[in-house]
Amino acid sequence: MPDWKLPLENLATIKVAGQFLLTDRDFSTVHQGNTHALHLHGYAAEMRLAGEHITIAPGDLTLSPAGMPTMYNLPKPGRHWCIHFQIDQCGGPSAPISLHLAGCAHLREKFAHVSWQFATASDDIGFHAARIGAQDLLLSAARQSNPLPRNDAAAAAAQFIDNHFDRPIGLKEIAAAAGRSQVHLNRVFRQRFGITALHRLLQRRAEHARFLLESTDLPIWRVAERCGVPDAQHFNKFVKSMLGSSPSGVRIKTSAKIVDPDR
Repeated sequence: MPDWKLPLENLATIKVAGQFLLTDRDFSTVHQGNTHALHLHGYAAEMRLAGEHITIAPGDLTLSPAGMPTMYNLPKPGRHWCIHFQIDQCGGPSAPISLHLAGCAHLREKFAHVSWQFATASDDIGFHAARIGAQDLLLSAARQSNPLPRNDAAAAAAQFIDNHFDRPIGLKEIAAAAGRSQVHLNRVFRQRFGITALHRLLQRRAEHARFLLESTDLPIWRVAERCGVPDAQHFNKFVKSMLGSSPSGVRIKTSAKIVDPDR
């Protein structure tokens, strides 16, 4: 599968961002626009991209470069997050992003956040914030396309946290996955990221809790389960300490459309 070069010194200009329904069958519709399209798929499908036939699973990410024909065959309608953007490709360093990346469900909060920023932007500050968020998302895709070396314990721990934060894991399990002692991991993790591995685990759970509370109608106990904090009382204290409000308080502050992304 070929890749696309992300300019590292330029920000994308967003044209469309949000979660949308796709109903294409039998590759009958050709999508070919003047914007690049980054998609996070919530369905199983077949896709034709860059002259190749791709099998898409829920949580896969694809990037369709501007002017490249893209076609789908979905066995049943499904939703995907998408950001259509333009970006100046002139000069400077770049990073390759694979046109198809599996296992990117952890980027869903970034898609949702950028979409919310773009939808609510009303001045230059708001639109620029959305552009910075889109760049962060693209850089995350670039890093997944170009993973750090396997012997990088901090990177291995960060990836393990991203992939397993919704389970009742702790520092012991994170250190084991990274192949280091807890003391050593905390030292190298802080050197790399400026925080401990356990703090990053709490941040990741808080990010997902905010996303689910603001953008879904899931019961709070179900949100707690999906964040790896199944005890209701503990979850309530956790959300208050990390997000500054109770779970119901976080939910009531948002006016976003209520959609269960896994429904």
